[in-house]
Amino acid sequence: MTSPLISPDLISDADRDRQVYRPQTDTRMLIDSLLALDLSGRRMLDLCTGSGAVALAGARAGADITAVDSCPHAVASVRRAAVDAGFDVHAVLSDLADVTDSGFDIVTCNPPYVLTPIGTESSIDGPRHAWNAGPDGRAVLDPLCSALPGLLAADGIALLVQSELADVDTTLAVLRATGLRARIVRRQVVPFGPVMNSRRQALVDGGQLDSTIDTESLVVVRAERISHDPGTSS
Repeated sequence: MTSPLISPDLISDADRDRQVYRPQTDTRMLIDSLLALDLSGRRMLDLCTGSGAVALAGARAGADITAVDSCPHAVASVRRAAVDAGFDVHAVLSDLADVTDSGFDIVTCNPPYVLTPIGTESSIDGPRHAWNAGPDGRAVLDPLCSALPGLLAADGIALLVQSELADVDTTLAVLRATGLRARIVRRQVVPFGPVMNSRRQALVDGGQLDSTIDTESLVVVRAERISHDPGTSS
């Protein structure tokens, strides 16, 4: 997680109460990857929607949006932002495990992925649910990867963003094990933001981070549900 980097027109006033994850570099990367797709008339599901920046970007590009978050403040933020922007976004309060709809052409997600050693859960103020992801950073990534095939339509595409510190190789392996074709489509090296800096020493002490490292690679992973023989794997 890095410092906020997204223009104000992508967020609503609601995230200023510090209860909602503010759009940052990972948000921008996810939006850029999303907008490379043809979204007109497509059914799109934005999981862990936060401020709704990704959902609104999809709506602007013509997608039919369902936005989901487990935080009531986030859902309220998305609803207000959608009304302000004049978009029809279906915002739902739900945990990932409770999402039962399927057949989405596009699924996006910026999940919590920050490594959270025991005792560091409250290392910094803010919407901790949006970044705390267990000791290995995969508390949400693993169930997300397992759930994606059931959410996607035939030939559907999923885009998710994470830090490589949360083991992107495992993400790719889990997605491929479910039958999806998965690959990294975007990568950016960023300096540690406030959250990582607040628990950096704990990660070093636990052997999860080299003491000389102060940057991380963020990646966007694209996964596709293939309804026909893909020929060769990617």
